[in-house]
Amino acid sequence: MSKFNLRNKKRVSYYEPDEPGPDEYIYCTDCGDYVYEYCSIHGPLLVIPDTKVPSKTNFPSYVPRAALTIPNVFLHLAPSTILGAGLGVFTTLTLPNNVQFGPYRGLITQDANSDYCWQIYDKNNKPTHMVDASDANNSNWMRYVNCSRYWYEQNLVAYQYQGQLYYRTTKIIPRFTELMVFYGSEFANRLGIDIRLYNKPPRFYIHDEGMFNICVVFL
Repeated sequence: MSKFNLRNKKRVSYYEPDEPGPDEYIYCTDCGDYVYEYCSIHGPLLVIPDTKVPSKTNFPSYVPRAALTIPNVFLHLAPSTILGAGLGVFTTLTLPNNVQFGPYRGLITQDANSDYCWQIYDKNNKPTHMVDASDANNSNWMRYVNCSRYWYEQNLVAYQYQGQLYYRTTKIIPRFTELMVFYGSEFANRLGIDIRLYNKPPRFYIHDEGMFNICVVFL
């Protein structure tokens, strides 16, 4: 074959595309493994979007925009079951496992100036910026989700996906239950949550009164 014929050969590109970054994967709790975009066995997450808020509403000016973004078919705001925590987010309907909420909205910042900040990382797992939801008029309803004090209160997990932060249910959540997510040990310490007690199981006592009754004592 002559060199002239070689020039006419179809060129083949051996370029290898970049591997997806860590936040391109979603953890499937049923498989116990990370999957790309969605699980081919158990299907995609059930995505619940925020309620869209028009620029002008009939609500008084003191009602923050964040409160209006809550998907009110599924959730509602009410005083938290945690004393002194202010408002909390409660289920209006029973929620199944693997329901996705978000993304978490707020102002982009480089400093953690409030208790409403989440750190965002790049594909190399290096911190890039924070999302600060302290301003209730420049954030969404997810700012009202409180931090769980014990592992058995937690029913949401926070995770990053495609550069944004989301919450996902980790179990079936009965109607009228408060949604709670764990913010991590550093933030928990700021809230006065004892990490040594967080993962300890509740203590069970059995009383013999003709039948076994189980009494849970919260530590």
